[in-house]
Amino acid sequence: MNPIIKKILFPAVIIRRIHDNYLKRNNPEKLFSIFHKRSTGKPLDIDNPKTMDDKIAYLAFRTDTSEWSRLADKVRVREYVEECGYGDNLPKLYGTWESAEDIDFNTLPNAFVIKTNNASATNILVKDKSTMNEMKVRAQLDKWLKFDYGYETCQPHYSRIKPLILAEELLVNEGGLNDYKFLCINGKAQYIIVMSDRSENTHNFKVSIFDLNWNPHPKYCGNYHTITNNIPRPNSLEKMIIMAENLATPFPFVRIDFYEICGEPVFGEMTFTPGSSSINHLFNREMGDLMQI
Repeated sequence: MNPIIKKILFPAVIIRRIHDNYLKRNNPEKLFSIFHKRSTGKPLDIDNPKTMDDKIAYLAFRTDTSEWSRLADKVRVREYVEECGYGDNLPKLYGTWESAEDIDFNTLPNAFVIKTNNASATNILVKDKSTMNEMKVRAQLDKWLKFDYGYETCQPHYSRIKPLILAEELLVNEGGLNDYKFLCINGKAQYIIVMSDRSENTHNFKVSIFDLNWNPHPKYCGNYHTITNNIPRPNSLEKMIIMAENLATPFPFVRIDFYEICGEPVFGEMTFTPGSSSINHLFNREMGDLMQI
């Protein structure tokens, strides 16, 4: 940015930051709506919800979300997945810690992923432990533990999660690792958003949207990412659908993520307030029409 323009805009940036911080403390629902409009260009209508985003916001701020806190927790959700009969589809868990200084890296395998349990994009992929900068990793993890993701993003159910570090197996799949995100409404899977070629800890990726028969629907994709329709149908698609619907049964809406390793689904996470940059308004409204709240 031109230094002169930057200097002119600087006061406005400071004012907006002060305003945002005030709303974080006093009216997170309003700031959540503001964040949504900045991201998508569309306002939320929480009082008279019609779109999927409207109804997700209504559920987030005007209903009991205590179970969301349990299942958005990347450690505690494993209990729920096991309760539903899918313990064999969880990635291997190597350990959990309350502080980075407690981690004994000697007990971990040569390759693993280490992350926090209560946020998004707080992952460190360790492909070769012998090249890892241990001091740097500990410092980054401690920094993430102190970051209140729920407060900063106006998603209060994340703030109720006890911050932890966890280490899991590093998932590797020949041909690349796709992220299959099942949008489930009232216990039924509706569509699958596939994210591919994702850069680590970023929202830079290619996006596809498929129905349950693996027909592509590029018209539903948003304008913020590269759209691709040549993602091959996963061998375990039917298993993923069954698992997603069983896990989603109690909820008006949830997004359930999977990977596929050696032809079998591996559980990723459950998300109750996903971002909307991957979808357009037409799709948002269609999904909202299906949601019963």
